[in-house]
Amino acid sequence: MRERIVIVFIAIAIGLIVTTLIFLLYQQTRSIDNAQGPVAQTLSPAPNDSSYFLQVDEPQDEALSDKRSIRVRGKTNPENAIVVSTNQEDVAAKPTPDGKFSVTITIDTGANIIITRAITSNGEILSDTRAITFNTEEF
Repeated sequence: MRERIVIVFIAIAIGLIVTTLIFLLYQQTRSIDNAQGPVAQTLSPAPNDSSYFLQVDEPQDEALSDKRSIRVRGKTNPENAIVVSTNQEDVAAKPTPDGKFSVTITIDTGANIIITRAITSNGEILSDTRAITFNTEEF
């Protein structure tokens, strides 16, 4: 009986080693074609199109906060729609006639990513990403 158990464990170990070697060999021989992979799009402003701008004034990137509610404010074209996303919620807003916007959002404990998006009238999306950390500990 002991011999069978030992043989089973040896067979499992050999199987895992062979599988790992095959996987590593596959990873080494696999090539990634940049033309077919996912492409990150960067929107650059059109020279004469004033709808292509998003300026986030608050909060600062990589800021520490001792409050769960954060105010996101900035400026964009008045015709754009604003969507602010966090780990917990998405909040939509419309800028004032002069293009200013202010949104209050709730953040989680620890690190949070705040993504502010301006959606132009023709469907283009401009975004600004900020990292905010919520912490109530005294330093």
